[in-house]
Amino acid sequence: MKATSLPSRAVRRIPDRHLRAVALLVLLAGMLSGMSHLLPAQVGVSDLVRDAGRDGSPVVHVRQTDLLEVRASWSTGFLGDKEVTHRFSELPLSPGGVRIFEETVRREARAQGKTVTFAEDDPLSELGGLSAFVPVLYWRFIPQDWLRWTVLACGLAVLAAIAFRDRPRANPGHWYLSTLLTGAGFLTYLWCEPRPLWSRTAEDPRPLGGGRVTAYTLLTSAAVALTIWGLAATRA
Repeated sequence: MKATSLPSRAVRRIPDRHLRAVALLVLLAGMLSGMSHLLPAQVGVSDLVRDAGRDGSPVVHVRQTDLLEVRASWSTGFLGDKEVTHRFSELPLSPGGVRIFEETVRREARAQGKTVTFAEDDPLSELGGLSAFVPVLYWRFIPQDWLRWTVLACGLAVLAAIAFRDRPRANPGHWYLSTLLTGAGFLTYLWCEPRPLWSRTAEDPRPLGGGRVTAYTLLTSAAVALTIWGLAATRA
């Protein structure tokens, strides 16, 4: 009995397309969460009291930024980062600006049967200033533990795929420069390798030179920058 061969398109399936799409969404969610943490919505004390629960959640991080200014930040969940900036009209006396602010908020919260838990620290101070200037380290700004480690795992998986993928469209060196120097290269790689993410064909696409990798990475970086600008504009 003569064996029949399957069409090439059925044989050469694209098993990683859905995984790439999921990884892309995870990295996008991580980027938005990190930017939301760095650019919290500016609100008032009434919003802080409204978000406070009867069990003392969420934790409100308070810090004194100068002699007349106190800032308090908290999060109600994904993209729910908020900040209050309180300025005193005159130099606060003992017990200090932070304690006076905390007592004012607690008094308003108690009137509504709520409790506010304060932590006198700055969550971003432990990350170091270098992280703000190295895009590949932005995953450290993601406040949710599960999302932060998932983003890191996806990023490491992309770096491993660059090294071990058979017949890549672009030279691995170009992809490493794209990912490690800009951060946006991770998104670009998932979109382009081993074939365009939207493509359902099994045919090999044309190779990518260094110039096209750079151009695609710049386009992705511009889209990321516009997203950050839009987020900042809505929260100013």
